[in-house]
Amino acid sequence: MPAYWGLGFQLSKWFYNNSQGLRDVIQRTRATGIPYDVQYSDIDYMEDRKDFTYDGNSYGDLPDIIQDLHDNGQKYIIILDPAVSNKNRRDGSPYLPYETGRAAGVFVNTSDGRTPIVGQVWPTDSVFPDFTNPYGAQWWTDNCQDLHSNISFDGLWIDMNEPSNFLNGSVSGCAGNAWNNPPFLPAIKGSLLYEGTLCMDARQIWGSHYDVHSLYGHSMAIATRDAMRSILPTKRGVVVTRSSFSGTGQFASHWLGDNKAAWEDMAWSIPGILEFGLFGIPHVGADICGFGGNTTEELCQRWMQLGAFYPFSRNHNTMDGKPQDPGSFSQSMIDSSRDVMMTRYTLMPYLYTLFYHAHVTRTTVARPLLHEFPSDPKTWEVDRQFLWGRGLLISPVLTQGDTTVDAYFPDDRWYDWFTGFEVEGVYRGQTVTLDAPLNKINVHVRGGTILPTQEPANSTVYSRRNPIGLVVALDDSNSTGASGDLFWDDGESYDSIETVEHLSVRFTASANDGISCQVDVLPVPPLPPGHWAYLPYGMFYVLGLELPGTPSVKAGQPGDLRDVDSGNVQYDVDNKVLRLTNLADMNLMVFNDLQITWN
Repeated sequence: MPAYWGLGFQLSKWFYNNSQGLRDVIQRTRATGIPYDVQYSDIDYMEDRKDFTYDGNSYGDLPDIIQDLHDNGQKYIIILDPAVSNKNRRDGSPYLPYETGRAAGVFVNTSDGRTPIVGQVWPTDSVFPDFTNPYGAQWWTDNCQDLHSNISFDGLWIDMNEPSNFLNGSVSGCAGNAWNNPPFLPAIKGSLLYEGTLCMDARQIWGSHYDVHSLYGHSMAIATRDAMRSILPTKRGVVVTRSSFSGTGQFASHWLGDNKAAWEDMAWSIPGILEFGLFGIPHVGADICGFGGNTTEELCQRWMQLGAFYPFSRNHNTMDGKPQDPGSFSQSMIDSSRDVMMTRYTLMPYLYTLFYHAHVTRTTVARPLLHEFPSDPKTWEVDRQFLWGRGLLISPVLTQGDTTVDAYFPDDRWYDWFTGFEVEGVYRGQTVTLDAPLNKINVHVRGGTILPTQEPANSTVYSRRNPIGLVVALDDSNSTGASGDLFWDDGESYDSIETVEHLSVRFTASANDGISCQVDVLPVPPLPPGHWAYLPYGMFYVLGLELPGTPSVKAGQPGDLRDVDSGNVQYDVDNKVLRLTNLADMNLMVFNDLQITWN
């Protein structure tokens, strides 16, 4: 599963021009107050687009920028492509990754099995590592380690790994054999099986490229995950890949590739994300605001709202596109983006728990409505809404100029996330037109669920230190009510599940019995202040609770309940919402069993 910080908002652009351009966007985004965990660099940080280098002229102070990110609780991810230049460095010195790779025989070979195949990618003439070769994977690790000794990145973004080639096959073309020219072609771009990639008769350790082409990105993801583990042995980090295969989600996250700044591309991103969840790659998203072309403020504002609910949330655009980081727009756009990202960060404990379940039981994180309501035929064609787990329904605006959205509500109880109020009128099993002004995305909580939350902050380093909360959405029963759970660890260690270095809490609630928090798994006590699990509960919202008036409330460990100060208890009798706030001083710790009652 991804590191906790990998669920935060991420920002990227191909070509910031130089380190000052990179500094400017970092400072501009921080100044907005929008939560912001990760900054990327695309190939412009490299010297002449060569892997494992950085440009000492344009990015000479890059190590200082990275240190500044780390000092502010942020992370840094760089891009690496598989294509390796076969030319010398800018100063005429040998390009060591190529020289050592050639000597070790780690590159994909032509059909003779001995001569590296040469194509053209960003650094012009290039060779391609064979990641199915154990020596190739180790060579990749060694070079990643060398680069990390100069620039201390926290994750790797691997691109162009289909593998992509600006030529068809190689600089020498491809032989006219059955591998390169089979009698039947799949539905591909162009008329050649090797169009925009390598000759199919090229040789790799796992076999001919014809046999393993679709596994190139997968094998690169495995090698890159191994490289990251060698660099940061105790930390999960993040690997993001463009090319993937079923099962790649064990090793890497995925984004949907080069989309464009268009309303239809934003809408199509939802089915794409849902499909990749089925492929076993739950940490997936699209380039927010679009990669190609120039976005508009309205499109980018709506896309930031939708992108706040992508499992992998990154804004990225092309070299010649105008800036689309939120800080480059109007104040109203900035305010809207801050609000929706604050919502994402509030829900981060719930999102992280969904990733835990995806990791151990292969469930989905973002999922279509039909998975939760398979017997409802109306959900079978819904592709403009989606769920986070079973408990949160997202209904974005996907059409230019719209200030309402038609949202389908399956037959269950649903509450507005932002107000806590149940949806008005007759809505179960119905499509309802909801208000959706430009600064709003509609999000609803499903009755019968309990969502763990946390007070947001400007990055997950700081939000993880804040009190935990629960949003309890009751169903129609006074006795069964709602349920949920929380998975919590240090957010980045490998094997926290296997070593029981995590916290698992099960939540139940009902109108009759109140709220119960039962700790099922606990790290070895005692837990000192500052420990990642040493967190208090700070708030509880109970939605759909019908009471005659403001109740008296007790909270504490079972058998030791204490009165909650009446000033911290608010009840909205008209909308049936109970709010318990400012509870951190009661020291209701998340690592202890807890009971809350009302009368």
